[in-house]
Amino acid sequence: MSARTVKEVEEKVRVHFDDDAERFDAIYKKEKGLVGKFIDDYWRGVVQKRLELNVAKLQPFAGKKILDVGCGSGRFCLEFAKAGAAKVVGVDFAKLMIDIAEELAKEQGVAEQCDFRVGTFPEIVPESEAPFDASTANGFFDYIAEPVPVIEAMRRLTKGKMILSFPKAVEFRVPIRRLRFWMKGTPLFLYRENQVKDILKRAGVEKYEWINLDRDYLIVAEV
Repeated sequence: MSARTVKEVEEKVRVHFDDDAERFDAIYKKEKGLVGKFIDDYWRGVVQKRLELNVAKLQPFAGKKILDVGCGSGRFCLEFAKAGAAKVVGVDFAKLMIDIAEELAKEQGVAEQCDFRVGTFPEIVPESEAPFDASTANGFFDYIAEPVPVIEAMRRLTKGKMILSFPKAVEFRVPIRRLRFWMKGTPLFLYRENQVKDILKRAGVEKYEWINLDRDYLIVAEV
């Protein structure tokens, strides 16, 4: 895919999540109506499950520096910080997502530990900041045209674990999701198991735990 097309994808996704920031963050909120709770638990429950697994797999956090690529509204970063991480860098190309993340960090008392940035990875995280003790990219490759260079960059910056999620191409909710994104004109990338394994191989990721998590494949890799 050409660089221009990659940039076009990034721009369309950025616009989508700037428009959808408040609704997306509401997935993590406990206070919601019955209809909203059903939709978020049944259709988007994987979001919360990913968060719980990330926290479990990256323990202990004390003193660690962690990178979260495609951090959205910062919910993973907040939990890492509250669990004891010394510094968490969260990057996302949707400014309104980062605005929410910064506000939540202040409300939850972890603003000093969290560094949120608006921009494109890896450009926004210079290699001089390496190494990170862990790096994560959850719900991110759904919207990335070329995942291999991103994973390679994460590997260069990380000396411990990487956690990556890839949405399944074959799953009963896929047709509805495809239709919803098509109607909005937002690019969406879904994967079969062999495609994910090929991506990992090309990115130089050899040692990893493979987890079938609801509508996602979750990869916990050792760097």
